[in-house]
Amino acid sequence: MSRRSFTLIELMVSIVLTIIVVFFLYKALAMQEKANESLQKKGKIIAKSNQLFELLYRDFKESNSSEVVNTFNKNYNIFSLTTTNSLHELPFAYVIYYVNAKDKTLVRLESSLPLHLPVSLEKVPFVFADVLLKNVKKFRIFPGYLTLESKESKRELLPGEIPRKTKKQKRNYLFYFQTNSKNVFFELE
Repeated sequence: MSRRSFTLIELMVSIVLTIIVVFFLYKALAMQEKANESLQKKGKIIAKSNQLFELLYRDFKESNSSEVVNTFNKNYNIFSLTTTNSLHELPFAYVIYYVNAKDKTLVRLESSLPLHLPVSLEKVPFVFADVLLKNVKKFRIFPGYLTLESKESKRELLPGEIPRKTKKQKRNYLFYFQTNSKNVFFELE
């Protein structure tokens, strides 16, 4: 006897198998979407910390002077510097990084005139404030000096004179941020 059609049982088995495959594909797709959301959140956090690092790096590299000020709160420092790196089109900027203790946000103040906290708007008419990080538990800066050996001499050597090794000191800082999500360390030289 030759069969040219499917039986009802074969048809029901194929439908059940198709439903099972679609169910597992749907579960796999849902898991993939969760993984993508998690990676996007982590990517945004990394991008934000990279932007903060780049801003601090440009401010520090283009600065003439920098200073770390200790506050009454052991968890926070104030970092002030004068730099040519400006977010607000100033030719020369006075910048202060500090944590607002009330909302626990890292703030970058920028002005064309010297700044001192608390800022008096009568003395400094234009102050630009940028919020860089939220939920900052600690913002500590540890200053240090690097001693570099240099063979360069400031004057031309006399015939037969052996160049002396001079020691240069270069300022470096170790930055430490603690937020709700993670701890961040980076060093600027």
